[in-house]
Parts: sequence; C-alpha cells; structure tokens
Amino acid sequence: MRKRLYMVVVCFLSFSFLLTGCKSKRENVVTIAAVAPLTGKYAEMGADLLAGVKMAVNEKNDKGGINGKKVVVIEADDKASPKDSVSVAQMLITNKEVVGVIGHMNSGTTLSAAPVYSQANMPLVMPVPTNPDITKQNFNNLIRIPITDDKQGGAIINFVLDKMKLDKVAIVHNKQAYGEGLAREAEKTLNARGYKPLIFLGVNADDQDFKSAILKVKSLEPNVVFFGGDYAEAALFIKQSRESGLNSPFVMGDGSFNSKLIEIAGKAAEGCVVTNIAPMTAPSDRAKEFYRNFEKKHNKIVAFAPLGYVSANILMDAIEKAPTKDKEGVLKVLKDPNYSYDSILGKFSFEANGDSKGDNVFLHEIKDGKFVTINR
Repeated sequence: MRKRLYMVVVCFLSFSFLLTGCKSKRENVVTIAAVAPLTGKYAEMGADLLAGVKMAVNEKNDKGGINGKKVVVIEADDKASPKDSVSVAQMLITNKEVVGVIGHMNSGTTLSAAPVYSQANMPLVMPVPTNPDITKQNFNNLIRIPITDDKQGGAIINFVLDKMKLDKVAIVHNKQAYGEGLAREAEKTLNARGYKPLIFLGVNADDQDFKSAILKVKSLEPNVVFFGGDYAEAALFIKQSRESGLNSPFVMGDGSFNSKLIEIAGKAAEGCVVTNIAPMTAPSDRAKEFYRNFEKKHNKIVAFAPLGYVSANILMDAIEKAPTKDKEGVLKVLKDPNYSYDSILGKFSFEANGDSKGDNVFLHEIKDGKFVTINR
C-alpha cells in the first residue's frame, strides 16, 4: 500500500512539474498564426507570403522579441480552399495561446473564414485579399493591408494626373466585372478631378483583332490610355496599338500584372505602367534592406512576401502596445482610430471597418522586359 501511495505521489509530482514546465514555457512566448495556401497551385505564392512573415518574426526575436518573450508562429495551410479555410480558422480559435492571425491569401478563403474569427474576436490581419465584400460584413476584428479593388482605378488616375502630368485620358475596358469596374472607378475619379475621358470604350475580352477600336482611340490623340482588363487582352491591345501607330503610354490594373503580358506584347510593352498590391522591387530606400536580405535568402520575391513582412510587423507592434497581451488587448490597439504603423511600404492606418486608408497601390513600369517598381 505504501509503495502504491509513493507511486501516486511521484506521478502527481511529475505531472505537476510537467504542467509547471509547460506553463513556464507558454509564459515565455507570444504565439501568432499565419495562414496561406502551402499546397496546390498557389503554393509558391503562399510560401512566399509566409517567408515574409517569418523574416519579420526572426528579426523581432533577434532584437529580444516582445517584452523579452520569443514570438512563435503557427503555420497553417488552407489549400486555397474555402472549406479548408474554415477548418483552419476553427482550429486556430480553439488555441488559447494564439493572440492574432495573419491571413488568408485569397479573397475566397478569407470570406469563408472571417465569420469564424469574428465569433472568437480573433484579430485577423489580412495581407493580400482585396475583395471589398470582406469588410462589408460589419466584423470588428479585421485589418486589411492592401487597398480594395474598388479603390485601385482611382489611385491609377491620381497617379496619371499628379505624377505623369497627363490629362487627355482614353479609357478602354474588357466588358468584364473586374475590367469594367476598374474603368468605372477611373472615370469617377477623373470626373471628380475636373476632367472627362476622351472615350469610354468596351471591347470583347476574347477578340483577337482590336484594330477598329484602336483607330477610334488613336483619332482622339490621347496622351495616355487606361486599360481595364486582364493581361491577355491587354497585351494584344497594346501590341496592335503600336502596330497601328498609337504610341501613348498605357496604364493598367493588377489584372494585367503578369509576366505573360510582357511575353505576348514584347517590346510594345516597354514603358507601360501596371499596378500591383505588392511592389516587386524596393519602393523606397528604407525598403532596400528587406528586399536585399529576402532575395539573398530566398533568391527572389514571388509575389506577396513584402505584404507578409508588413502584416507581421503590424500585428507584433499591436501586441507590443496592447494593454493586455491577449486578443482583446491587441484589437484595442488595432481598432484605435489613431493607430498607424510606418512600414517599409509606407505608413498604414485603417478605417473603422478595417480597410486600409489612402491609396497604397504600387505602380510598376515595364523596363527591359521586367516590372520595376516606381518610387513615389
């Protein structure tokens, strides 16, 4: 009986030490999560995004972490699947150690997962998704880093008027939801600035010959052409424009940000300006160190690493400033109307619904067959 009692005490003490050890370990770390597609067709972009997150976290830990505590990242794969994104979200909100999530990458997965995070009051810093509907659900836990699709057209026109100093604008679109929507926003901004487009022209996305439309545009002698659409029709339109003697510069949205545009259009694409929510090259002197270090370690930026880096830094900044180191404390900082963060991609502040203020869209000029970020 004495031997059995001894074994119970030993087991109890061992279990107590185990719990104490786990508790001590938990108390010495700050846990966040990062979600992206790590398998499937978007895996390369997802891995790129998380590499940016991890670089920010490693830098933070090298400097002592958050209040002396090491930052730990739980990585999760949503496979770019709305269904899987819900499962991942449910898994993360049940982990009481997680005080904030960075994700997801796709708009579809974010739309599906957002209600789950909202129910748990989990801070969700969104590095990539641009669909305006995400923040129209009246959730109070969302922070979006890029601007939404409906702001992009206006941001391009402001760049055309203010930086390119061009005001004879022809607007062409592909009659599709994205392309025409972008063009409508461009027209709105142009009108608000006291100008009117020379033409607002729709073309069929699957056409192979745009010569008649091009001649209409050329006859108006624009000094810039705004094209709303995807890379395939944009490339053909640009190539045929140059062949027809229309040499005005083209400006386009992120639907045309694809290396295939350059492949199809060839030299005709030189000098064209295309937006993207992340810059492919350092947009400022301050950003150069990140780009240099990231490319040294990972060879190249695939797509969204800078946005992952900025998102992680914003979340960690909020944790550091939080009055309590839990979800509620982090949200109190992030949702403060006066909160802002000065990052390598510029200063970020947020609307009440979590959308990014301003026009943090990055423009790239095609030079020597590559997208080169325009420093603004």
